[in-house]
Amino acid sequence: SCKNFQCEEGTQCKMVDGWPKCVPLPSCKNTQCGAGTQCKMVDGWPKCVPLPSCQNFHCEEGTQCKMVDGWPKCVPLPSCKNIRCGAGTQCKMVDGWPKCVPLPSCKNIRCGAGTQCKMVEGGPKCVPLPSCQNFHCEEGTQCKMVDGWPKCVPLPSCKNIRCGAGTQCKMVDGWPKCVPLPSCKNTQCGAGTQCKMVDGWPKCVPLPSCNNVRCGAGTQCKMVAGGPKCVPLPSCQNFRCREGMRCKMVAGWPKCV
Repeated sequence: SCKNFQCEEGTQCKMVDGWPKCVPLPSCKNTQCGAGTQCKMVDGWPKCVPLPSCQNFHCEEGTQCKMVDGWPKCVPLPSCKNIRCGAGTQCKMVDGWPKCVPLPSCKNIRCGAGTQCKMVEGGPKCVPLPSCQNFHCEEGTQCKMVDGWPKCVPLPSCKNIRCGAGTQCKMVDGWPKCVPLPSCKNTQCGAGTQCKMVDGWPKCVPLPSCNNVRCGAGTQCKMVAGGPKCVPLPSCQNFRCREGMRCKMVAGWPKCV
């Protein structure tokens, strides 16, 4: 077989009459092609393919195919990119070619009442006089007429307002104002409740208690440091008595008897 058969460069092993034999690799060397075609190696075999041309050659946007030294090549389309025009003129594409033409202007344009001529997308256009009527501003700003033009200016805010100790800035009737900080100082709560600051505001909340606390077996709820906590039930387990005495549970508490 050809498995362990080594051939020289330019040849390959083929089984001929049941024996491995080194034969020349297929190539375009002895292949003759017809007019308008040339030989190319395709999947390891010589094949006559059409000569290169712009017919089926795809170029990127902004380029076109041209034959250069017998090969199709994408070259830039004619454009105004490198064209310099004189004062008062600009480059425009006319019939596919760059040309210097006079600049459009508002010079000879007459507009109706409440409108004025403006250059829009390179051309003169009569547009409404500037106003805040249809002027859209970003969030946090509002429209104001400044020197005859609508302008987005920041809304009055607490952003740059500095307030004294114990006060904070709040918007009152649309304007920033320093007001006392909310606190539990002047907040009165009903029986069984106490004042707590919640999300920066004073709120009356139920006093902590063992009322709704469920503890596991062998434990009971006790108020510890002002809060309910499950603690082990009293027992004789870790209770030490003097010699001659022993621990007994009396009325639910360990006692030395």
